[in-house]
Amino acid sequence: MNSLRQDPGQADRETPWRRFVRANIVPRVLVILVGVPLLVLAALRGGLVFRMLIGVLILQGLREFTAMTAAKGYGPCKPLSLAVGLACAWAGASSGSHLPLVLAVAIVLVMIVELFRREIRHPIVITGNTILGALYVGWLGSFIVQLRELPSPPGAGYDLGLRALGLMAAITWACDTFAYLVGVAVGSRPLLERVSPRKSLEGALGGVLGAVAAGVTASATFAPFISLAQGALIGLAGSVLAQAGDLVESLLKRDAGIKDTAGLLPGHGGVLDRMDSVLFTAPFVYFVIVRLTEYRG
Repeated sequence: MNSLRQDPGQADRETPWRRFVRANIVPRVLVILVGVPLLVLAALRGGLVFRMLIGVLILQGLREFTAMTAAKGYGPCKPLSLAVGLACAWAGASSGSHLPLVLAVAIVLVMIVELFRREIRHPIVITGNTILGALYVGWLGSFIVQLRELPSPPGAGYDLGLRALGLMAAITWACDTFAYLVGVAVGSRPLLERVSPRKSLEGALGGVLGAVAAGVTASATFAPFISLAQGALIGLAGSVLAQAGDLVESLLKRDAGIKDTAGLLPGHGGVLDRMDSVLFTAPFVYFVIVRLTEYRG
């Protein structure tokens, strides 16, 4: 997510169009034109196809997180880190009932592995990084699958999981897009400069308005399980979480001394750069929808 701000002097010299061109709009759009249809088709199909696609994205996100910690000098055992992260993702996507067992085994195993290193090399930090990556990318990422697989209420006549996933995606995308466009066009006041100097207050407010509008629009069109007021509130809270997720990842990258988690997606960075907001909004929307449908049931 981006809520970019411009240098005041530079902003005075540039037209809005030049700012958009300089902000790498073209490669961003090309990635979206390829990636979004693929995600939509997988979401419509659901089941194993969707699980596999999200699994691939989570795996790449874990690889990027591991590389980020390695850049800091505290990289865990990569195969073990990926295995633990995927295990947490699987446990979370399987209704979460296996998560306590997976976590217990993972924590014990990760700590035992540190005993056999040739030299003692920050075992507390390395084991912590392994578990953090598993929970941050693997477990939080599993809520994307859990959203898609929400069961529809009796007699609903629609696929609740698909529409709940669409609600989450619409709010996150609208927040991301409006924050970016408003930030590039008029952003001047820093939002949290010590974490992400280029993100602006104007962009953040644009993201909030975009997400609220998306929540209300979703309620009026494809999300009949929430009222207009609920759509606005979900959009408001979702925008705060989406931007918090983006800032948290910016904080981690700043600590690691890197700009992007990878160069896999031109104009977008890595998979983790694209998933940072979703990792925070997906669990929120999941629990809200579960609560609302249980209450109405």
